[in-house]
This record gives sequence, structure tokens and C-alpha cells, in this order.
Amino acid sequence: MTFLRPLPLAAWFVVLALPASSQSPSLTQTTPGALMPGQATELTLQGANLTGATNLWTGFKTEAVTPKGGTAGALKLSVKLGSAVPVGVHAVRVASTNGVSNPLLLMVDDLPSVPDAGTNTSPTNAQALPWPVAVDGAAVALKPKCYRVTVKAGERLAIEVVAQRLGSKLDPVLRLLDARGRELAFCDDESGLSGDCRFAHVFAAGGEHFIEVRDINYGGGADYRFRLRVGDFPLVNLPFPAGVKAGSAGTFTFVGPQVDKVPTVTATAAVDELRLPLSAKFPGGKSSGFGAAVVSGLTEVVEAEPNENAETATPFTLPAGLNGRFLKAKERDFWKFSAKKGQRVVFTAQTRSLGSASEVMLQLRDAKGTALVSSAVNDASEGAVTNSIPADGTYFLVVDELIRRGGPQHAYRVEAELQPAGFALEADAEKAEAAPGGSFTVKVTVARRDYTGPITLSLAGIEGAKLADEIIKDKAANTTLKVTLPDTIVPGSLTHFRIVGRAKIGEVEFATTARTTLALRKIYPTMPFPPRELDGSIALGVKGKK
Repeated sequence: MTFLRPLPLAAWFVVLALPASSQSPSLTQTTPGALMPGQATELTLQGANLTGATNLWTGFKTEAVTPKGGTAGALKLSVKLGSAVPVGVHAVRVASTNGVSNPLLLMVDDLPSVPDAGTNTSPTNAQALPWPVAVDGAAVALKPKCYRVTVKAGERLAIEVVAQRLGSKLDPVLRLLDARGRELAFCDDESGLSGDCRFAHVFAAGGEHFIEVRDINYGGGADYRFRLRVGDFPLVNLPFPAGVKAGSAGTFTFVGPQVDKVPTVTATAAVDELRLPLSAKFPGGKSSGFGAAVVSGLTEVVEAEPNENAETATPFTLPAGLNGRFLKAKERDFWKFSAKKGQRVVFTAQTRSLGSASEVMLQLRDAKGTALVSSAVNDASEGAVTNSIPADGTYFLVVDELIRRGGPQHAYRVEAELQPAGFALEADAEKAEAAPGGSFTVKVTVARRDYTGPITLSLAGIEGAKLADEIIKDKAANTTLKVTLPDTIVPGSLTHFRIVGRAKIGEVEFATTARTTLALRKIYPTMPFPPRELDGSIALGVKGKK
């Protein structure tokens, strides 16, 4: 069983105490929209109730954080990152003695940032971009945002809108036009990018060209923010293999439409990570594409081609992470494993949540080729099958692209596991607040698998807390866990904890961590797959005593 872990505390800071609202701090956006590796960035966190902030948490490592003052609506900081911090989307939170904020998504980016001009809503007043560069802006209702770039004949330009991957309401449409207004490239909903869009274009002729960004429904406003990336970077969907075992090193190539010249990257996943961000550059390149590998407790296996039938199936041993690609249309992958009668096996596909353009169909077959179970076609999931093994022997997992597509953007990962009797837990909150000696509650719901007995809840990440109603009773579907903080905990501090459920089932000690998927979806309603590294990690903001 893979456990979700709390994220590491990356930075602390103290600002001058000012009269503050009694309401929790909240975050809406940052200026600029990204931090640059190897540099100190003057960052403004915008939101509400930010006076008296005492703590900053980031989902990446920082070298230094220096407060620069601020107001209730804007907190100013200098944040310095190491040069090795990879490009990608990450989260930040702030805390004060009034509680903890929502998680806000921003980028780490090796492209320099410029603000949007604001008035650039037609080609005649298009904002000039000295690329490589990234623009932080927001869509305007009923109008496009327009930018002007100057290129030489034969130059390649990659253009990418990062919006829904930041939790924005913007459903972007991206266009590239020549000086006469003729459309050279268009994109809406690039596969694998959660509704965002991008393309790369090699220019036959030099001169001025125009980039347009708008919402597909012509919506606009502060909630429709975006980061427009313009440069000569590879278009990356995800790394391959798509997973790495916690505490171990992996060597990765990349999946995407234009990544054949990108060198491999070797990186090590820390034992407390759930996601390993990775940057991808062309040799000698100045800007990066980005993706992230899943970090788990599973051993990762890469398909051995050819594996398109039972005779050439790639063997593996349960449990494992299975990594494959569909490099051509109508390709089918066979995986082979041994199992014993009565074992319950579960195979869970990951595609869109990783950035892949694929959707897959899974089928479990016995040694004679008889289908035992197939995954359902369901847009809400990525495909899963589970079955009790009917007899000792060899079995096959068959993986198909749902509509038999193939190409450089198509890859998948399947978590292949033995599933004992047990349960899954879901917490109804992604943050909690209380004063020293005070209490908060979290409702924990259980989904049971062949187990009806009691479940004991505990906390990982908070020392000295007292629990009440921590037992989910026989056959019960939930409990409301009450947590009382120790008197010694420091007001204004910010940490993360997880809720762990344990039970003895037969002779087996079963344990799992409560997820927070539903709570995160309320924060990020446009994201079908909330950030993996936040799922199961609950932020605790310690309030001051009144």
C-alpha cells in the first residue's frame, strides 16, 4: 500500500505585526505568475486578510524568503530558489494567527516574466514580446489578448498557455497569425493538458507575427488568468517511465510531439515525495518544457517491445507500476504475471492525470485467452479492473488505447497491485484551524472492501494532539473526528498532517491514508485531476488565543 505523506515545510518568515482581520488569509494570484530557478524573485501574493502573516509554505525548496511588507490584500516577498528546482506547477500557502490560506498554484519557470499590458485587445495595440518570455495576464470578456513577436525565417517558436493547470476558469484558445492576419496555427484543448493549449511553428518567412489568446466562450475577468509561454522549448506531455519508486533514482526520456532531440534526465525521488517534477530542454536550449513522474512504493517496469500478443508479453511480478507507449495506431500491449487462486488483483490506469493524450481500455485474460473482466468506458476515471483469481497460473493484462490511437504523445502507467480486504478513507477538508488547546473536526468517510469491523484513526504530522470519536464503528460509513491541539503548539505556525486508518483484518495489519480529493475539487472545480502532491495532505493553521 502506498501512503500519502505530508509535504515538507519549505520556508518560514515573519512580518511586522499589524492589525489583522479575524478571518483566515486567502490567496487569489501572484505577481509575477512564476519564480525563476537560481534567482531571487520579488513576489507579491494577492488575496485577503494577509496582514500579520507569519508563515509561507511552498511545494518546492527555497534558499531564502525575505519579507518586504504589504497590506491586507497584498503580501510582498523576495523568494530565492536554487538553480536545480525544476520547471513546473506547484502550490503555496500562507498562515497567520488567524488561520491558513487555500493552496494557490503558480509556476517555477526558466522563462523571464513580464506583465500583461492590459490594453492589448487587438492587433493594432498588440503587446510586443521580446522572446523567450512568459506573460502573466487575464482574459478579457468578448475580446482576445494580442501579442506581437518578431522572428527570422526558419526559426521555431513554441507557444503554450498554462491556465487550467493553474486552476484558472479560462478555457483557452490559441492562435498564431502572420502580419496580414492569416492563421498559421490554432489550438484548443491539446490532449493531455487538462484543457490548456499549445503548438510549435517553424516560420517560412521572417517578420512580425501575432499571437491571440481568448476564452473559448469569450469569458473574462480576474478568475480567467493565464501564463503565456513563448520560446524554443520542447512540447512535453510527461516523462517516461511515468513513475519512479520513492527513494530511488530514475532515468527518463520524454513523451510529447516534439521531444526526439531532448536528452535523458536522471533524478532521484525523495522518500516523502508523491510527484517528481522534471524539466526538459533541447541541447543548448534556454527554456524548458515540463512534466512530472508519479512517486510511489512500487517497482516500475517498462514494456519490452514487441509485446503485442501473449507470446511476446512483457513479464512482471505483482505489485508493480507498468509503463507503456502506443507509438503507432492500433497498437496493443500484453503484460504477463503469475497469481494464485483467491488472490484479488486490481489494475488502475493513469493517463490524462499524468499528461498523456491516451485513454485506455484494460482487460484481464487467463492463460487460454479468455477475458475475465474489462474496464468500463467512463469519462470520470482512467480505467480500472479488479478480479479474484480463479486458479493458480499465468494471466495477462491487455492494454488498448480506447479508440486505437497512437503516436508520440500516447503513453500510460498502470498500477498493478494485490488488493486484500480493507477500506479506503476520504476526509472532507484539505485544511484545519484551531488555537493552542483548541479543537477542530474532520468528517472521515469509509468505503469498505470485504471488511465490516472497526477502524482506528490516528494523525501523522501533529505531535501531542488528542483525538475523540477516532473509531469508525463496525459497519459504520463515517465518523466525525475531533482533534484537540496541545497547549504548546505555536500560534501562527503552519504544518501538514494526514489521517491514517488502521485495522487488524485476520492476521494482517492493514493501514491506509485518508484522501482529500473531494475537498480539493471544490477549490479547483475546473481540474479533473487535482494536484497529486496535495491529495491526503491537510494543512493546519494554528490560530492565536482570543
